[in-house]
Amino acid sequence: MTNDHRAMLEFARIWAPYGGAHPGDIFVGFGMSPAKFYHIIRRLLQTVHVRWQVPADERSLLEEIASRNIIDHHPNRRL
Repeated sequence: MTNDHRAMLEFARIWAPYGGAHPGDIFVGFGMSPAKFYHIIRRLLQTVHVRWQVPADERSLLEEIASRNIIDHHPNRRL
């Protein structure tokens, strides 16, 4: 896991209890859309390192937020 990935995971963990970070904060902090940010978070949550480091209930919450944000901010999403 890179330093950028660690920073992203920590950022996601801090904001998870509040339903996730604001899209503008994600862009300013990491220079990417919420969909891309949470796609990376989902990938990180599947690694052995994160499974050992992050408690299961917190991983579940992060997964839920990531799934919601990937769908809500997908560029091809139709209303």
